[in-house]
Amino acid sequence: MAAPRDNVTLLFKLYCLAVMTVMAAAYTIALRYTRTSDKELYFSTTAVCITEVIKLLLSVGILAKETGSLGRFKASLRENVLGSPKELLKLSVPSLVYAVQNNMAFLALSNLDAAVYQVTYQLKIPCTALCTVLMLNRTLSKLQWVSVFMLCAGVTLVQWKPAQATKVVFLQVLVASTLLLWLSTQTTS
Repeated sequence: MAAPRDNVTLLFKLYCLAVMTVMAAAYTIALRYTRTSDKELYFSTTAVCITEVIKLLLSVGILAKETGSLGRFKASLRENVLGSPKELLKLSVPSLVYAVQNNMAFLALSNLDAAVYQVTYQLKIPCTALCTVLMLNRTLSKLQWVSVFMLCAGVTLVQWKPAQATKVVFLQVLVASTLLLWLSTQTTS
């Protein structure tokens, strides 16, 4: 396997941040549009299943490219997937939770405004930070705690009067919290 690149430029990091922000916003808007249009609705479980199958195929393709030969590919699958059923069972728990989360996202976007959904969805970050501290006994820097509390404050402000939550407020909160969280990860890595 190739060694990770430590000399990634700031410009590339900002580019990745911008692309991920646009992708997240476009995903939410497109999903909201398809869930609220007058056309016949599709099953959210089918969409989640198709997405996961596509991810599986891409992962298998990447693994095949990384191993380099069919023999090593088969050996890797045999060793890491079929050879360790206990590990596979451990991985199935977060996988099931992730599938439920994705299905709940469809339900939420069917009933919430896209801006309110997107900002509320960001609450997964403080939950993850709290679980990291409580369950993994990790510590967060002061900047990371400030970022988490600012994100919570932004979500609270948007939820305070959701009917008045404008797209400008949504974008300000989203961009500010994303930049702060990105900065906080840069100080620890």
